[in-house]
Amino acid sequence: MAEKRFFETERIVGLSDGVVAISMTLLVLTLSVPVVKEIADAEGLWPEIRGLWRETLAYLLSFFIIGLLWSYHHLVFRHIRRANGTLLFLNMLFLLAVSLMPFSSALVANNWDERLAAIIYGANLFLAAAAIAASFAYATYRRRLVDPDLGGGFIRRENFISVWLLLVLAVGASLGFINPFLTYSVLGFLVVFYWVTIALDREGVSARRK
Repeated sequence: MAEKRFFETERIVGLSDGVVAISMTLLVLTLSVPVVKEIADAEGLWPEIRGLWRETLAYLLSFFIIGLLWSYHHLVFRHIRRANGTLLFLNMLFLLAVSLMPFSSALVANNWDERLAAIIYGANLFLAAAAIAASFAYATYRRRLVDPDLGGGFIRRENFISVWLLLVLAVGASLGFINPFLTYSVLGFLVVFYWVTIALDREGVSARRK
């Protein structure tokens, strides 16, 4: 029987952290810089900056969304002790989705009231979250890539929470077919809710619960 091939999780986490950091940095490039002297009939810098409110909201939403994805990824990989080819592929899907966030964020900033832009943005976030959830579910199935003593109750609870989160994200993205602002409202609520829980040290995928 061929020996199973495993990979170090440190390299996976290091690459993931790097891609997340670059994606968060690239988000700022979606903010246009007004040059008053080059704008006809400009009334000064402040009115031009004030006109960037859509781009600014898209930037803030995307910045904190990527931060949540990083937090989710970090907490999941705290329980994973080794990796195989399947887990590497799932993590690459996560990185693919994260690296697309600057594009989908710029798409929303410049097409705020377009339904397709909201759908693409919601689908982008769903793909990223689904890749992390799938990584946890795969790694913990029969405890193939985690500690053998990791509690079964903890595994079932976190998978249950992940399924409900993905359902909410799927509904949020689908609402874009009706009205793009419904998608933004759902995503905005999730961002505020989860950052408040993190600030209160009550994360969904908790490092303490087992």
